[in-house]
Amino acid sequence: MKKNIKLFLSPILLAAVIGVSFGIKLYLILKYNNKLTLSSDDINYVKSAITLIKSGTLTYQNFNEPTVFIMPLYPIFLAAVFKIAGYGFWGLQGARIIQALISCGAILFVYFTAKKLFDNKTAILAAILYAFYVPNITTSGYFLTETLFSFLLIALIYISLIFMEAPSKLKFAALGVLWAIITLCRPTIALFPVFLLVHCLLNRFKFLYLIKLFTALSFSFIIIMSAWWIRNYKEYNEFIPLSAASGNPMLQGTYVDYVQTPQNIVYYKIGKNAFETNKAEMATAKMRIKTEFKKDFWGYLNWYTVKKTIQLWRSAFYWKEFLDISKKSVLIIHYILLIGIPGLIYCFIKNYKKHFLLISIILYFNITHCIYMAFDRYAFPLMSILSIYCAYLLIKSLSNLKYLVLNK
Repeated sequence: MKKNIKLFLSPILLAAVIGVSFGIKLYLILKYNNKLTLSSDDINYVKSAITLIKSGTLTYQNFNEPTVFIMPLYPIFLAAVFKIAGYGFWGLQGARIIQALISCGAILFVYFTAKKLFDNKTAILAAILYAFYVPNITTSGYFLTETLFSFLLIALIYISLIFMEAPSKLKFAALGVLWAIITLCRPTIALFPVFLLVHCLLNRFKFLYLIKLFTALSFSFIIIMSAWWIRNYKEYNEFIPLSAASGNPMLQGTYVDYVQTPQNIVYYKIGKNAFETNKAEMATAKMRIKTEFKKDFWGYLNWYTVKKTIQLWRSAFYWKEFLDISKKSVLIIHYILLIGIPGLIYCFIKNYKKHFLLISIILYFNITHCIYMAFDRYAFPLMSILSIYCAYLLIKSLSNLKYLVLNK
């Protein structure tokens, strides 16, 4: 009877959590509207969407030339909203409200994923932790890829786990479509099938059957991505599979603690266009890496591993204060969610077959951003995963504490 009551109350509680979270986001959007800006990438994305509507050309920063510096999905998303609602005040607000709904969709997938991996109690707590993680509330008001990408990432993880229970070529073809869509949002996820394949192998999938599954996945991915590849070749006469914006972040990442001084800065020749400049920045970055490793191998290795990892996780993506919520209080909540890291490690040691996919994504993102630039904004999409394992560790710790108290 008690179990049936709990099962009945869970959807109600989950709906309440999502509803309250959306209500706070909506209040934030209506209260602050265009003050919800970082005055950097978000402005460029809005301009990119408007240019896309007017000329049909994907641009970024330099609006006189086409770009491969960003992936096209987010500007297309904004352009679709602006095409319907306009790109005045209400068009901007409409896009923010839709992002708030997308963010709530991510909460739902956090719940589903946690329930799949653990139990309903953990799933509810994970949803609560993620729903009221302040950066998850404020970021939905920014015109950045974070909200859309975070939703797609946790959806991709959950659907992958579900499809692996009863795999088929059709399901993996659909998974390939989702993989392509999320790659068109942010290229970081491009190697996802590698980890999915290892996960399948660890769980003793037949190798020949895996070849068929991943052929279907790759085929649908290629079909979706081919339009982007053809467009890039027409514009630059080169095969550009993802984006070509890695030069500047890689170069910035070569400076220890991101500190540039007249003594350590390296100058390079600006190209005829942004694409050529990116190549120059990439070449300069590689040259700096070789030089700095020769000067101080262990010190520079420490920067590219330990110190950049600390940079990635040490703070929350909450750069401006809203609703009288201080950065210090948000940082406390952030550190609570970081309990998910030891929680994930514990679960992986206990059952590596079950948790390999999620820990591999965390490690992969960490390593990738250590190669380029690592700071809190890039860790934000991973907080959905950490919410799940934080909830698990908290509940397990409370359960063990309760057992010790009752059995004294």
